Amino acid sequence: MKFNDALFNLLNTIRNTILSEIKNTPLALAPMQLKSLKIISQIDACTGQKLTDFLGRDKAQINRLIKELVENDLVRKVQSEEDKRSQILSLTESGKRALEIFVEIEERVFFDMLKDVSDEEKEIFKKLVLTFKHNLDER
Repeated sequence: MKFNDALFNLLNTIRNTILSEIKNTPLALAPMQLKSLKIISQIDACTGQKLTDFLGRDKAQINRLIKELVENDLVRKVQSEEDKRSQILSLTESGKRALEIFVEIEERVFFDMLKDVSDEEKEIFKKLVLTFKHNLDER
Protein backbone atom coordinates (compact mmCIF):
# COMPACT_ATOMS: atom_id res chain seq x y z
CA MET A 1 0.00 0.00 0.00
CA LYS A 2 1.26 3.45 -0.86
CA PHE A 3 2.01 5.88 1.96
CA ASN A 4 -0.69 8.34 0.88
CA ASP A 5 -3.29 5.54 0.78
CA ALA A 6 -2.29 4.30 4.23
CA LEU A 7 -2.48 7.80 5.69
CA PHE A 8 -5.80 8.53 3.97
CA ASN A 9 -7.26 5.26 5.30
CA LEU A 10 -6.03 6.01 8.83
CA LEU A 11 -7.49 9.53 8.86
CA ASN A 12 -10.78 8.28 7.43
CA THR A 13 -11.00 5.48 10.01
CA ILE A 14 -10.24 7.88 12.88
CA ARG A 15 -12.89 10.31 11.64
CA ASN A 16 -15.53 7.60 11.17
CA THR A 17 -14.81 6.04 14.56
CA ILE A 18 -15.11 9.39 16.33
CA LEU A 19 -18.35 10.18 14.46
CA SER A 20 -19.75 6.78 15.41
CA GLU A 21 -18.88 7.39 19.07
CA ILE A 22 -20.49 10.85 18.97
CA LYS A 23 -23.76 9.29 17.78
CA ASN A 24 -23.84 7.29 21.04
CA THR A 25 -23.89 10.46 23.15
CA PRO A 26 -26.46 13.16 23.84
CA LEU A 27 -24.40 15.57 21.72
CA ALA A 28 -26.53 16.75 18.83
CA LEU A 29 -23.70 18.67 17.21
CA ALA A 30 -22.11 18.48 13.80
CA PRO A 31 -18.41 17.56 13.63
CA MET A 32 -17.54 21.12 12.53
CA GLN A 33 -19.30 22.50 15.61
CA LEU A 34 -17.34 20.19 17.91
CA LYS A 35 -14.10 20.99 16.13
CA SER A 36 -14.87 24.70 16.52
CA LEU A 37 -15.48 24.34 20.26
CA LYS A 38 -12.07 22.71 20.59
CA ILE A 39 -10.35 25.42 18.56
CA ILE A 40 -12.08 28.25 20.45
CA SER A 41 -10.91 26.70 23.72
CA GLN A 42 -7.30 26.52 22.48
CA ILE A 43 -6.82 29.93 20.81
CA ASP A 44 -6.17 32.87 23.12
CA ALA A 45 -8.67 35.68 22.58
CA CYS A 46 -10.29 33.72 19.77
CA THR A 47 -12.23 35.83 17.28
CA GLY A 48 -14.30 34.89 14.27
CA GLN A 49 -11.38 35.89 12.06
CA LYS A 50 -8.95 33.64 13.95
CA LEU A 51 -11.42 30.76 13.66
CA THR A 52 -11.84 31.46 9.93
CA ASP A 53 -8.07 31.49 9.42
CA PHE A 54 -7.55 28.28 11.41
CA LEU A 55 -10.32 26.33 9.68
CA GLY A 56 -9.58 27.70 6.21
CA ARG A 57 -13.28 28.29 5.52
CA ASP A 58 -15.00 31.37 4.17
CA LYS A 59 -16.03 34.07 6.61
CA ALA A 60 -19.78 33.75 5.88
CA GLN A 61 -19.70 30.03 6.71
CA ILE A 62 -17.85 30.68 9.98
CA ASN A 63 -20.25 33.50 10.90
CA ARG A 64 -23.19 31.10 10.45
CA LEU A 65 -21.37 28.49 12.54
CA ILE A 66 -20.69 31.00 15.33
CA LYS A 67 -24.32 32.15 15.24
CA GLU A 68 -25.49 28.53 15.70
CA LEU A 69 -23.06 27.98 18.58
CA VAL A 70 -24.26 31.17 20.29
CA GLU A 71 -27.94 30.30 19.74
CA ASN A 72 -27.33 26.85 21.24
CA ASP A 73 -25.67 28.46 24.30
CA LEU A 74 -22.33 26.78 23.58
CA VAL A 75 -20.35 29.95 22.86
CA ARG A 76 -20.59 33.55 24.02
CA LYS A 77 -19.31 36.66 22.28
CA VAL A 78 -17.79 39.53 24.29
CA GLN A 79 -16.52 42.77 22.80
CA SER A 80 -12.72 42.93 22.76
CA GLU A 81 -11.20 45.51 25.09
CA GLU A 82 -8.28 46.02 22.69
CA ASP A 83 -10.24 46.25 19.44
CA LYS A 84 -13.85 47.37 19.83
CA ARG A 85 -14.61 46.03 16.33
CA SER A 86 -13.78 42.45 17.39
CA GLN A 87 -15.69 40.04 19.55
CA ILE A 88 -13.89 37.45 21.64
CA LEU A 89 -15.38 33.96 21.54
CA SER A 90 -15.41 31.77 24.63
CA LEU A 91 -17.16 28.61 25.70
CA THR A 92 -20.19 28.71 27.96
CA GLU A 93 -20.62 26.05 30.64
CA SER A 94 -22.69 24.03 28.15
CA GLY A 95 -19.94 24.43 25.57
CA LYS A 96 -17.33 23.25 28.07
CA ARG A 97 -19.41 20.17 28.92
CA ALA A 98 -19.88 19.35 25.22
CA LEU A 99 -16.14 19.76 24.66
CA GLU A 100 -15.36 17.47 27.61
CA ILE A 101 -17.51 14.73 26.08
CA PHE A 102 -15.84 15.23 22.69
CA VAL A 103 -12.33 15.11 24.21
CA GLU A 104 -13.21 11.92 26.13
CA ILE A 105 -14.32 10.33 22.86
CA GLU A 106 -11.10 11.40 21.12
CA GLU A 107 -9.01 10.03 23.98
CA ARG A 108 -10.82 6.66 23.90
CA VAL A 109 -10.41 6.37 20.13
CA PHE A 110 -6.71 7.25 20.27
CA PHE A 111 -6.16 4.95 23.25
CA ASP A 112 -7.64 2.08 21.23
CA MET A 113 -5.66 3.08 18.15
CA LEU A 114 -2.37 3.09 20.06
CA LYS A 115 -2.94 0.07 22.33
CA ASP A 116 -0.25 -2.12 20.74
CA VAL A 117 2.22 0.71 20.15
CA SER A 118 5.23 1.25 22.42
CA ASP A 119 5.95 4.60 24.06
CA GLU A 120 9.01 4.95 21.84
CA GLU A 121 6.94 4.34 18.70
CA LYS A 122 4.36 6.89 19.90
CA GLU A 123 7.08 9.52 20.28
CA ILE A 124 8.45 8.77 16.82
CA PHE A 125 4.95 8.98 15.35
CA LYS A 126 4.28 12.28 17.13
CA LYS A 127 7.54 13.73 15.79
CA LEU A 128 6.65 12.61 12.28
CA VAL A 129 3.16 14.11 12.52
CA LEU A 130 4.62 17.43 13.70
CA THR A 131 7.15 17.34 10.85
CA PHE A 132 4.39 16.64 8.32
CA LYS A 133 2.36 19.58 9.64
CA HIS A 134 5.38 21.89 9.64
CA ASN A 135 6.21 20.94 6.05
CA LEU A 136 2.67 21.70 4.92
CA ASP A 137 2.54 24.96 6.89
CA GLU A 138 5.68 26.07 5.03
CA ARG A 139 3.98 25.74 1.61
